[in-house]
Amino acid sequence: MTFGKTCALIMGAVVVWSACALASQKTTNDGIYSKAQADAAKAPYVKLCSECHAFTVAALKQPKDLPLGEEPFLKKWEGRTLDELLTLIVTTMPNDGSAVVNDDEALNLLAYVLQQNGFAPGKAALSKEGAAAVIERPKK
Repeated sequence: MTFGKTCALIMGAVVVWSACALASQKTTNDGIYSKAQADAAKAPYVKLCSECHAFTVAALKQPKDLPLGEEPFLKKWEGRTLDELLTLIVTTMPNDGSAVVNDDEALNLLAYVLQQNGFAPGKAALSKEGAAAVIERPKK
């Protein structure tokens, strides 16, 4: 086999592998959290998050606050992974320093955010591996 044919074969394999990887990428529309997980996060959300993050623009207390729902949320996060949002929660929230949110708590809070945004639950709780899912607009 010539060098050119070998390169073409390798490039073709890379393209096929990339297409398969993208096709298998989970999204927030794939039932990646459980209802029980989301329900359990309601009280922590109220205690830790609701002061700065409502789910609607109308419910925000300060204009600088970012809603966890509606168009501003989707505009900021659509196409990004839940893992990016998880990292933000764990490293910066709540921003008043009143508490520390660990990975498991942040995963539960993310499940609650998904539930409140109309994403359908699945059978298994959202995991660190599941946080690789890409945020999409909820299917109506």
